[in-house]
Amino acid sequence: MMNPSAKFEELIVKQLESFGCSMGVTHLVMYIASAKQGTKASFEMIGQWPQIERLLISIEDDPRLKVSSPNRRWYPLQENDILLGVLRVETDLKGGNWSVSLDSRLKALSTSLAKCISIELERQNKNEEINYLKNQVNVIIHQLRNPLAALRTYAKLLIKRLGPDDDSIAIVEQMIIEQKQINQYMESFVQLNSPIPLPLEIGEERLLLPPNFDNKKGITVQNLLRPILDRGKANANLENRDWTEPSFWPDWTLSPLKAKFAVIAEIVANLLENAFKYAQKDAEIGLTITSKGLCIFDNGKKITKNENEKIFQKGFRGSAAKKKEGTGVGLFLARKLAKQIGGELRLLENYSIDDTEELKNFKKKNIFYLELPIKELHE
Repeated sequence: MMNPSAKFEELIVKQLESFGCSMGVTHLVMYIASAKQGTKASFEMIGQWPQIERLLISIEDDPRLKVSSPNRRWYPLQENDILLGVLRVETDLKGGNWSVSLDSRLKALSTSLAKCISIELERQNKNEEINYLKNQVNVIIHQLRNPLAALRTYAKLLIKRLGPDDDSIAIVEQMIIEQKQINQYMESFVQLNSPIPLPLEIGEERLLLPPNFDNKKGITVQNLLRPILDRGKANANLENRDWTEPSFWPDWTLSPLKAKFAVIAEIVANLLENAFKYAQKDAEIGLTITSKGLCIFDNGKKITKNENEKIFQKGFRGSAAKKKEGTGVGLFLARKLAKQIGGELRLLENYSIDDTEELKNFKKKNIFYLELPIKELHE
């Protein structure tokens, strides 16, 4: 059974009013088909023109309708083969003389009203689906908390058993860090299940990754990148590929950042994820730092010149990605976020940056240069 919203009812009344007192029409009434479980179908009034006393009365319960009249007609509100409702039209036409033009206009109004009902039903169904999914997410989050807490407990027990001098402790400690990060991701789902303003300035593609830091501490670029680089190094070791990361961190990477620049972590994580996904298994991957930004690179197959800009388009997938899973959103989003913070992201064509000598001899096949507004980064 449909439960019309106030906005839907307002829209219906406006539709009826727009027809107005036209060509002899004196009264328009719209009914919606409804049927409660175990009862026969009925038609409930949802709107009328003119707006006289509003009595929500069904067709079956209106005694005036039990007598036929040449000045009354009924128009079905139909979507494909489904009857959604009816439109009742009362006129003051003498002898029930309905013109073809009046009939055509009323049929057009009926089609429009049927579309309104169809859209409202679809909206209500979507809302029910969303509420169901939100409930399921809450259940999953609740069920995940216990095993995640158990993983942390077992990791701590393992550290005690290994002893302070065991080289494997660093691996176990990294597991604890990753477990903490998963907890942060879970909290982001909790927040998503609460009413939130849509991030319209970014778009529907915004990654749902919380920043890799504690908001109570001063955050630096080094703080942001450290867990991402540790993860990259672990992936490289697992795949037996070369990995390169900074040995020297310039001053601009060590000073506290303004909060909005935390998205640097998302941009870099996106670029490294792409490199691991699409570069050949033996290709070196890594990150280096310049005086003006970050370079994320791989030494795999070079991206073709005609794809240099296309790869940043939403939904575009380069030749290296054709046989791999993906949505073609990663680079589009990374550039969008870079521009949002006053930076720029581009793929270098000649292995070097246009306005610096820093990477003049840095020869890698694919170098994504994230140029940042260095003077604006810090408090």
